[in-house]
Amino acid sequence: MLDLFARVVLAAVFLAAVAGKVRTRQGFAEFRDSIAALAPWLPARPLALVVLTGEALAVVLLAIPGTSLGYALAVALLAAFCGGIVLAIRSAKSVRCKCFGAGGDVLGPKHLVRNAALIAVALVGAFVTPPASWEEPMTLLTIAVVLLAVVVAVHVLFTFGLVARVRELQERSGPPRNQNLPQPGTVIPSFSVTDTDGMSFTEADLDGPVQVGFFSVGCGPCRSLTDALLADPPAARFVSVVDGDPTDPEATARLVEKVSALGRVAVIGADDPVLSAFGVMAYPTLLHTHGGVVTASGIKLSDFAGVPAPVA
Repeated sequence: MLDLFARVVLAAVFLAAVAGKVRTRQGFAEFRDSIAALAPWLPARPLALVVLTGEALAVVLLAIPGTSLGYALAVALLAAFCGGIVLAIRSAKSVRCKCFGAGGDVLGPKHLVRNAALIAVALVGAFVTPPASWEEPMTLLTIAVVLLAVVVAVHVLFTFGLVARVRELQERSGPPRNQNLPQPGTVIPSFSVTDTDGMSFTEADLDGPVQVGFFSVGCGPCRSLTDALLADPPAARFVSVVDGDPTDPEATARLVEKVSALGRVAVIGADDPVLSAFGVMAYPTLLHTHGGVVTASGIKLSDFAGVPAPVA
């Protein structure tokens, strides 16, 4: 009975972790970003995929009675997580726990206690694991319970993929996205927003060629666009307007630090008047302006193919 209890508890925990990370793109992105914030010298995306694969494999191995492989993998994963938590505590980094996807509290001692308890469950289960026997009802019950959890996880993943596919088809069949972008020739009215240096950014600063990017915390396309801009920095003056997340100041700070390499940065809240001034309705939005007039707009660099880049 202890073996069944341990397998079900651990399988449920790892199943919830896998589902939380893959249920939404933001969930996996935030988990990957937490790895990057915790250990910037490691390749965040490959490591995140390794962890995700290990957690899924642990669920499958825990469904096999009479073997301790699932327990061994669970202990290895939990021990690695404990190492990451200790690193966060010792370095005084405010990194949120993204083990179950988006959300989560700042990593601290309580997460060590949680993982230590799960390691204890795994060790107890491994110690009391009986030899597998297909004539024992408990063996069949263990397989049935754990595999039921796996089936539920597969169903969740399939549903997520189906919803994502439907949204993609809806976007393709709908009007082009650039219809929601500020059109070339649009004159930008007066506005004022304070940047991170305490200086005002107004329409007077658009006196020459200026690129203005609008980005939001937790936005996947924003991440792709900022990566592309950093890989090929604009020659013109660049101003980033960041839609901050008051519930996740650490993520906001990371995005601000990232785009600060491009130029000035201003952090705004939802429905800030500067959005109306520029006619921005979605994130990301990238604008080329000259003399206070929009000359080109897009949501990715390929939208500007054939458009001469403004030069300061």
